[in-house]
Order: sequence, then structure tokens, then C-alpha cells
Amino acid sequence: MNIENFKRIIQDYLQGKLTDRESERVDSWYQSMNDQDIKPFRDSFHRHAVKDELLKRLAPVVQAERKKMFRIQRFRWLSAAAAILLLGSAAHLFFRDQQSALPSKTIISETQLTKTATKVGELREIFLPDGTSIFLNGNAQIRYDKINYGKSRTIFLDRGEAFFKVKRDTLHPFTIATGAVSVAVLGTSFNVNRSQASGQVTVEVKTGRVKVSAEKNGEQHILTRGKAARYSLAKKYFEIFDQNPNAVNLWTQGGMLLSNVGFNELKEIIYNRYGVVLIADNIDTDKFNYSLMIPQVQSLNQVLRMICTIHQIKFRREKNEIILHK
Repeated sequence: MNIENFKRIIQDYLQGKLTDRESERVDSWYQSMNDQDIKPFRDSFHRHAVKDELLKRLAPVVQAERKKMFRIQRFRWLSAAAAILLLGSAAHLFFRDQQSALPSKTIISETQLTKTATKVGELREIFLPDGTSIFLNGNAQIRYDKINYGKSRTIFLDRGEAFFKVKRDTLHPFTIATGAVSVAVLGTSFNVNRSQASGQVTVEVKTGRVKVSAEKNGEQHILTRGKAARYSLAKKYFEIFDQNPNAVNLWTQGGMLLSNVGFNELKEIIYNRYGVVLIADNIDTDKFNYSLMIPQVQSLNQVLRMICTIHQIKFRREKNEIILHK
């Protein structure tokens, strides 16, 4: 079916000119949009995003057709589709193989974004207008458009680590932008760590389903409970691995989980959580690697003793510096 025919059918449907059989065919087509992934939609995230974009164009059409309230849900989708088709953008939404998922990138003024940042050593939980919870680790920062949040649930994670418990909204996918990696969800809980020390972005899923996408090459992966992805900014690819879902947000409960982290990343974790700088004195740390879980951290000294036991070294404290030595 070409675009002109599609426009004519939608317009006739809205004006009540179709036969009952023709109207039923349109209704069946709409219903298929809710029940399954069909072309030209690549997956459920893409389908919901397209619907969201169409619904944004709805208001003027709905006001002119209030009398058809008994068919309002179906009518909203089709009215918006017709409006966009008349604007000439339907060819891009429905008839071409898209390279990137909607919603498309929007230019947002820096002054329009609400910024929330934690200090070193501070843990803070915040709640967004829809009830979504974000737990920020120390020295983390996020930004979002508070005014238009209901239309576009997009969060910018500028640095650090955050645990998200997203309120489900099928018409408005929740997106996190980290610069190199974007994360798209409908309703789930997961952890995102944008580590400057390691040059990696790590996403770990506690519940639900998450899509991670690389901005550079478009590589995408769907992660479910117990799955995680680590993206290297230098190598520009994802490493997919298993993670204990019950330990994903251990840090929000006073514990600590280290999964195959190097010394530089360990320094970052210690600094963000305790506000002290870890320094190695005449020790080759290039091959240092840590994978350990502490359900409840009693003190910084407890963590340091465990690290020193692993490498048979010692530590001493000088003001805000921790010196590791032989």
C-alpha cells in the first residue's frame, strides 16, 4: 500500500465513510499494533516510541471529534497518524527502514534541564514526577527536563552510578543517555555506572527487560534479569556477562560489589564512597583485579584490610590519602 492510499483510508475511517467490513479491517490493523511486533517496527520499544510520537500530534484533532468518545482510544491513534501523514512525515515513520529508534533526539536547552548531583560520600534517593525512583551513589550527577518530563522521560547520566526503579508507562519509554550508551526501558529496575576511571559504562538488570544501544555503531542488546553489559569507550563494543540480580543494588543497602574491576576503578569507587584517595607506593598495580562482595560494609578499614590481604600488602592513612605499600 502506498502513502496516498493509506491517507485516504485513514481519513475515510475518521469521517465514517468506510463500510463496516472496511472499518473492521482498520480496527484489526490497529489491534495488531498492540499485540505483536510487525513491520515496520523493529521491536516493542520502537513500536511504543512511534505511538508516543503520533499521540503528541493528537490534541487538535481530538477536540474536533469529541462526539466519537466511544471509540476514543482507537480514534486517538488513527487521528494522530492521519495528521502526521498530511504533514508528509509518514513515509519516514512507516515506509522506510529506520536507522535509529524513536523518540528522535531533541534539542534541549541546558537551562531547561534540572540537575541533581551528590557529593563525595553521599547517597541520595530522588523521585521523579511519575514515581520513578533514582538512587544516586557518591559523586554522581543526572539531568532531566522536569517541565516536559511527562512527554519525554529522558535522563542524562553525566557521571557516576545510579540505580533506577522505573514506573511502567507503555506510551512513554524511559531513556537514559550517558553519551556513549543509551538505555531504553518500559518499567524495570537496573543499575547504570558511568565510570570515568575505567572508561566504561556498565548496565546490570535486577528485574524486567532493558535495551542498551551504542551511539557510535548502533550495536544493540536486550538484557533481562541477571544479565549485564559493559561497554568500552576505547574499544567501542559491549561485553555481555551474568550478574547476580540480588546484588545489583547492593551498594544502596550499605554493601559493596566489585566485579572484575581494576585498580583505577577501585580508586574511583573508594573516592566516591568515602572521599579518600587511594595511592600505591612502589607497587605495580597494572595486574590488580578485584571481584568480591561485602553484604554489609562496616567501615573503610574493613574494605582496605580485605584488599591488602588479597595482595599481601599494607596500608596507612595520611589525611585524605590511603597509601598502599609493602
